[in-house]
Order: sequence, then C-alpha cells, then structure tokens
Amino acid sequence: MAWRPTHLMQSGELDNTTPGWTIGWLKLDGFESPLQLKLAGNCHPDLAGWKFRIHRIEPELIDEDDDHNPDYSGIKLDQSGHVGDITADQMIKHFDIPTSELLRRMRAGEKPPFTWRKCLYLEWYSNANGRAVIQSTRLEVERVGERAFELTEEQWKEQSLQNADEMNHFMAQLGDALEERDSTDDA
Repeated sequence: MAWRPTHLMQSGELDNTTPGWTIGWLKLDGFESPLQLKLAGNCHPDLAGWKFRIHRIEPELIDEDDDHNPDYSGIKLDQSGHVGDITADQMIKHFDIPTSELLRRMRAGEKPPFTWRKCLYLEWYSNANGRAVIQSTRLEVERVGERAFELTEEQWKEQSLQNADEMNHFMAQLGDALEERDSTDDA
C-alpha cells in the first residue's frame, strides 16, 4: 500500500541539482505546512539535474458519492528517505470524467474518450511513512534555471536498480507487517 495524496497536491518545488540528492517541498491541501522532502537518489533522466516547480493546472475529478476518504493525518511533514521513480515524461490516458463514470462506461462495454497526456509521477520512500505516490495529468512541471548535470546511461541503470531495491525493501516490510498482524489476530 502507498500513500496517494494526489488530489491534495497543490504545488511544490524539487531540486535535483546535486547528484544523488533530491530535496524540496510539497504543499498539500489540509496541511498547515508543506511536506519537506530530503531524498537520497536522482530523478529520471528528464528531471535529473534540474530544479523544478510543480503547479496544479486542473482540479482532480473526485467522485462526490465516494465514501472512501483516506485518513492522511498520519503523514509526517519530514519526508526524508529515498527517491522512487520521479518523472514528468510518463504518458498516460487522460479522462475528463470521474472514476465512477469511467468504470460504469467500461463495464457497459463503452470506450470512454481520452487524450494522451504527459503525467507527473512522483514516488518516494519516506523513513516516516513508507511509500508515497503522486501521479497526475493535472499537475504541470516547470524547470527552473539551468540543468546542473545529466545522468549517464550507467548512472541511470544504477539509479533504476536502487529504485527497484527500494520497492523490494518496501514490499518485504509490508509483508512482514501483514504477517505480524495476522499472528497477533490469531493469538
């Protein structure tokens, strides 16, 4: 499981101009102060070496009848940890209808209209909260200043391996937590 506060995301700024570090902040609705990110690792090649700002350009489409309101009160402001996949080049289908309507149409055999859009995919592994993911076609990335460095192919392969290791570590921790919960429930 991952924290997915995409609908809360308003703005932010990340800086990956120092090789091996991605630092910055994210402003989420309902939080008095921005989340502070200090992450070991680099962004994907499209954002590596850049300082960039994130802006909301459209609201997320939220189902008004959706009873699923996740509790984000446990998110800590200090989000130190490791980068996951951070890119603004991911292409995904963009739908201009709420999820419930999308699902209704798909179940009815319809093919809802869509456009392909670039998507911000922001994933990190927080020491305090575990995995967090923000993924949206309704957030825009603006690169600031000059690029400080570009990843070589070898550096990108190494970063990709580190990202996979972080995911594997997270999944192992999740599995351990579930086993512990099951053994406590059985006792």
